[in-house]
Amino acid sequence: MVLELVAGRLMAPYLGVSLYTWTSIIGIILAGISLGNYLGGRAADGNLRKKTLGSVFLLAGVASASVLYLVPTVGLILGRMSIPLSASTFIFSLVIFFPASFFLGCISPMVVKFNLKNLDETGRTVGKIYAFGSLGSILGTFATGFLFIAYLGTKFVVIGVAAILILLGLLIIGSPKAMAGKKTNIVLGLIFLGSFWIPGNCVRETNYYCISTRPVVADDRSQGFILKLDHLIHSFVYPGREDILTYDYEKLYKFLTDYWINKSGREEFGALFLGGGGYTLPRYFDKFYSGGTLEVAEIDPEVTNFNFDEMGLDPGTRIKSINKDARIFLQQLPSDRKYDLIFGDAFNDFAVPYHLTTLEFAGVIKDHLAPGGFYAVNVVDNYQYGRFASSLIKTLEDVFPNVYLAPMAAEWEKNGRNTFVILAGEEKIDSEKWNKVLEKLQSEGKYNNLEKVSFLAPEEEVRQFLEDKKAIILTDDYVPTDNLLAPVFNSYY
Repeated sequence: MVLELVAGRLMAPYLGVSLYTWTSIIGIILAGISLGNYLGGRAADGNLRKKTLGSVFLLAGVASASVLYLVPTVGLILGRMSIPLSASTFIFSLVIFFPASFFLGCISPMVVKFNLKNLDETGRTVGKIYAFGSLGSILGTFATGFLFIAYLGTKFVVIGVAAILILLGLLIIGSPKAMAGKKTNIVLGLIFLGSFWIPGNCVRETNYYCISTRPVVADDRSQGFILKLDHLIHSFVYPGREDILTYDYEKLYKFLTDYWINKSGREEFGALFLGGGGYTLPRYFDKFYSGGTLEVAEIDPEVTNFNFDEMGLDPGTRIKSINKDARIFLQQLPSDRKYDLIFGDAFNDFAVPYHLTTLEFAGVIKDHLAPGGFYAVNVVDNYQYGRFASSLIKTLEDVFPNVYLAPMAAEWEKNGRNTFVILAGEEKIDSEKWNKVLEKLQSEGKYNNLEKVSFLAPEEEVRQFLEDKKAIILTDDYVPTDNLLAPVFNSYY
């Protein structure tokens, strides 16, 4: 169970986190344990000696240590191959985690054989061994999930597992000195010790993400950072040049804000950002909009701290960070706490937090949206499939009287995998004022591709989109986001 929990974290920087990730990990580890149980049972029925059991522990330990060597090699190869994501996660799990799970599976039937002295006590003996095995799995699961990964990181969790297995193997064999004198075991010892010096992929590993960063240079030679969360390049940040917005959906969020100001005639507004990442848009708002409040619901406190420590976010900023799940934060707010603009940016690549897509969550958003306000959320989909984007539109339409689709491309039906922004609110978007904002920004020379960013799909195209893709309403009881995105996974990889 410890390796199973760690497996998802080890795979994330290369292949992301998705339904396929956990399906492959759980399936392969169960397959390894099952085959190990079967062959270990056959071996136990033969001339079983303690040396054999001890050797299995040693092999399990070495297979666990080898995970750290295999992950970067296999991950980089699969990350660059044009094969379906389901196949990539399967191969990754098979090569890296099957050997360790197989040897661990061999242990239980051998231990049963050594402890079974009387056939009349078979049930009691087997039950006791499996009960203590399950208890160990439970303790390992809680300790790994709540403590080990947070305080030690995945690398040292794997090293710890390997060390314990190797130590148990030596103790069972009963002659550590003799074992150390054999060339084979010297080599195995070097493999284990060498795992300490294998570099990790994360600058900072948290309960939620593997955080990494690297420098980047803008077109005007401005120095900045790329923030990567697991597999996804999440943000481009240029400290001191907050006016640089890289992603089109960020430009649309800014465009929507200017439209809201033009429509309402007010400079002050309250904005809530669901997801922090590199805080690119909150930094922009902090610098260029003087009025109002800026709040960020970022589930991972270490992402916020990383922005302060490594990415130049000013500790004196007026941006207020709330390190809670976005839905929990909104549900706990007083009913009279309203925002003029709510921006969704909590989706991590194809790993969609499904509880932020449902009808019930849309109702929570509506409860905290001020009159005349807008909710904007960006999603990734492909028109060829389009089941997730269409279903999210249909879901929001069940709550908000006005929902719009901004597909970031005029010919969005031919654009392949694409970012879509869905806008929802009580009031209709005034096309005349919308175009005035466009003209003003263009006259000021702000940003490129503004026609692309400000494009709203015609109503008839959206209706046809929902019909063609057989859009469904997502609810807390039925929200198959991973399945809706599965074809996009495969086409992308």
